Amino acid sequence: MNLNKSEVSWKSPSNIALIKYWGKYDNQIPMNPSISFTLDKCSTITSVNFEKSNEFSYNFFFENKSKPEFIPKLDVFFSRINEHLPSLSKLKLTINSSNSFPHSSGIASSASAFSSLALCLTEIESMFSDLIDNENFFEKASFISRLGSGSASRSVYGPLSCWGETELYEQSSDEYARTVRLLHVVPKTTALFCVRERIFRMFVPRSTGGNRAHHDLSILTPGRTGMVSEIPPPDDTQSEWT
Repeated sequence: MNLNKSEVSWKSPSNIALIKYWGKYDNQIPMNPSISFTLDKCSTITSVNFEKSNEFSYNFFFENKSKPEFIPKLDVFFSRINEHLPSLSKLKLTINSSNSFPHSSGIASSASAFSSLALCLTEIESMFSDLIDNENFFEKASFISRLGSGSASRSVYGPLSCWGETELYEQSSDEYARTVRLLHVVPKTTALFCVRERIFRMFVPRSTGGNRAHHDLSILTPGRTGMVSEIPPPDDTQSEWT
């Protein structure tokens, strides 16, 4: 492979939380552990073309169109990950992303978008560094995903994954997600999404802002986060970590 110029591509699903996290501390650390199912039919495909450069730069396209409104969030993401993926400092990236579902339709597109991008960037880093290998690749990708969107860390694993340290699971972590192994077959589930009139969306807060406002204002927040941390452990015959 020519490392002066090349391209990688990854597909990653969105997810739907069974247990949500109720806010984050600094550096994208969750206030409580969360569990989610991945949505295999709702995914993002991201390709990253990279070439060597004197300094880091990137261009972003969504479905082959420039989307400047996404740049501020991507700038924050890259500022968070540059120390963890040092090889990016000398690369020029061209990022192209597309979804298998409508953007802003109520499905967590940030989870699939950041996880697919993180998988691409982790693969690029692995080409230049011996610190990433088959043993820790997905753990590193989940870690990087979290720095873009907390729920994105869970999209790297599936079909059921947990993010957030809890004494119930020995290998759980606030920094990346882990797969929860199912020993019983989960019945096939169909999700129905209703997209409302666009004019109504001006009165509806986006998920991140809405969750933050709800968390800050709700008198139930302390009790709910405490209840999540006190969920009794599952029977050892029911599930275990892989």
